[in-house]
Amino acid sequence: MSESGVRSCVGADLCQELSGATDTDFTRTYQGDPDSRIICRSDNLTLLADMSPLVVGHLLLASNDHYFSFGEAVRDHVEEVKGLLGGIFDQYAETFSEPVIMEHGSSQVMEGSGCITHAHIHILPLQLDAVHRVMTQDGLIASELSDLRDLKDLGDRGLPYFYCSDRARHRVYGVARAMRRQYLRSVAGLLLGIADPEWDYAVVVRKDLLRITLNRTAGWHIIPY
Repeated sequence: MSESGVRSCVGADLCQELSGATDTDFTRTYQGDPDSRIICRSDNLTLLADMSPLVVGHLLLASNDHYFSFGEAVRDHVEEVKGLLGGIFDQYAETFSEPVIMEHGSSQVMEGSGCITHAHIHILPLQLDAVHRVMTQDGLIASELSDLRDLKDLGDRGLPYFYCSDRARHRVYGVARAMRRQYLRSVAGLLLGIADPEWDYAVVVRKDLLRITLNRTAGWHIIPY
């Protein structure tokens, strides 16, 4: 347990950043301009700008405690997750456009999963049908979920998955084979017209897009749970 009360794990940069560490990839990259990328926090979740946004409005919703997937977070905090996402969606649509959420749910049995894939959801101004088209072309098969809370079963079973949704539809894709790293970023990059591999956050850091994103979300009022 960290001093701030957030359960984290040694070596996971996002875990360390959420627990209040001052020497992280973000602080080293941005050198105090801005000094934080956090938009709001609740008891168990943090909304923040992606460190290298693919587009203005690229946000992350991360669990404060260390989980491998949002299936695990939903298991423990389903009403908080649903409530915060509802508040985010309304203001996101007003500020940017209707959002899609995308998550790579990891597990302890996956290579490199233990800390690299701290549970987080990408929130992007994309269309779910376009995301689905790319992912099915990559050979992934979707199952329809009735609700976000259905991710709990995957969290309980420790199964890896890709989850994509908009306000009305929820789709989960089984991970039967190894996919390229940063797979969901690559899908979003393709749809946004970003050349391969410039969607990779290690290749291009779009500092201007992060600053614009934080400026546009500065007036958001999201009731913390």
